Amino acid sequence: MTGRERVLRTLAFQGTDRIPMDMWVLPAARLHHGKAFEDLCQKNADKLDIAAFVGPFDHGFTPEYYQVGKFTDPWGSVWSNLQAGVIGEVKEPVLADYDRLAGYKAPTERFLREWAAEKDALAGRIAEARAQGKFILGGWISIFERLQFLRGTEDLYCDIALEEEGMFAMMDLVMDFMRVYLDAWLEMDIDGIPFGDDWGSQRSLLISPNAWVKLFKPLYQELFDRIHAAGKKVFFHSDGYIWDLYPHFIEMGVDAVNSQLWCMGVKKVAEQFAGKITFWGEISRQDILPRGTPEEVKAAAKAMIRALHVNGGGLIGQSEINKDVPLANVEAFFEAWNEENT
Repeated sequence: MTGRERVLRTLAFQGTDRIPMDMWVLPAARLHHGKAFEDLCQKNADKLDIAAFVGPFDHGFTPEYYQVGKFTDPWGSVWSNLQAGVIGEVKEPVLADYDRLAGYKAPTERFLREWAAEKDALAGRIAEARAQGKFILGGWISIFERLQFLRGTEDLYCDIALEEEGMFAMMDLVMDFMRVYLDAWLEMDIDGIPFGDDWGSQRSLLISPNAWVKLFKPLYQELFDRIHAAGKKVFFHSDGYIWDLYPHFIEMGVDAVNSQLWCMGVKKVAEQFAGKITFWGEISRQDILPRGTPEEVKAAAKAMIRALHVNGGGLIGQSEINKDVPLANVEAFFEAWNEENT
């Protein structure tokens, strides 16, 4: 069974030979661990079933986002980064004053130029992953976070509460860009499109559930429908306590959700939602991976399999590796899903 077959059957709850696996690696982990980490990843490369690709304008494609110093992104916002290998923060949002909206344009033309220049090379890398039988994700769409990068987080929260007129104009700008961005990626030989917007704090949503449904759900739904109409899958990442969003993700047709299960409680999540959507990880990167033992990493995977792997699917073994994760726990991550999938 190939990785692609494994993931597709998991999403469809059709049964697989083992739990499919995926691992995210922050550049900081590679900088910190060096060759030992690269050797460990190479040794276990065949266990990973998902290959993810980014292109122009994406964080993983543009190294400046992870380098110490200041960087002006294609939208015109200025980032500041104090730590190599971990993404920085926007300190000078381009639309800090909505008066700047007059004459402001999304960088769509620049994206299309850069996409045309990079498309063939990107297609070649995707073809290599396809030949290896991987399930392929392409791009990375953020709506809420892009609005924060343009406006500034605090001001955006106020705009949401007050339903400021300028915010809706900014949303239109972002959505017009995302339609073009999405169309470019849907032409590629990929299996799914990932979204990434962090909607939760440690204990609740960052905005009211009603505001999310009114303001953001329709934006996502439009893009999800375009992806499904093209025969691709929707994968969604959101950090924090997002309990209130799971029912909407299920209703909207999200195929897999990557979330911080452990801050909500794996058992609690499973009791309500197991079998209704595929959980794309994760073993907790807040405590278990950086501070736990290899045995505790494996125990976490076992608990997730027991709770979430139902009816032949519903779970992809995944987590993110930062520089604070010991190599022994990275190795345990690779071993855990294969040991416990039966």
